[in-house]
Amino acid sequence: MPAPQVSVIRWFLFGVMAIAFAAAWTVAFSFTHRTLPWLALLAALDAVVALRLLGLPRGSRGAIAGAVFVAIAVALSSLAIAAISIGGPAGFGLAESLSRLSPSLAWELIRLANGLPQLLVYVVAMELAAWWGHGR
Repeated sequence: MPAPQVSVIRWFLFGVMAIAFAAAWTVAFSFTHRTLPWLALLAALDAVVALRLLGLPRGSRGAIAGAVFVAIAVALSSLAIAAISIGGPAGFGLAESLSRLSPSLAWELIRLANGLPQLLVYVVAMELAAWWGHGR
């Protein structure tokens, strides 16, 4: 049986929800000054809720979408946290910090902020999102 067609707008909204989660994660960092890697597990739960609310398909496409949701949230929040960490003390806002942050410096800051325990949490969150997104 062929998979039902899902509109592009629903997939777009799914991506917007991942970006919104990354923004919320960044706001949480700005209040606590901690990277809070456990929020990746909450991102996995949010991915599954987004899949169900938007009526996106289960199965392999849902599993991939859930894992990509968590990956987008982790990547964007890590980049924003690195920018805030460098530009914030200098008085720059997020947009200006991002424009001045070189890719090599961003990568180095992200690498230093995320050790093996954080990476394991991110991998587990992606696996959970994929497992829950697959659904049966």
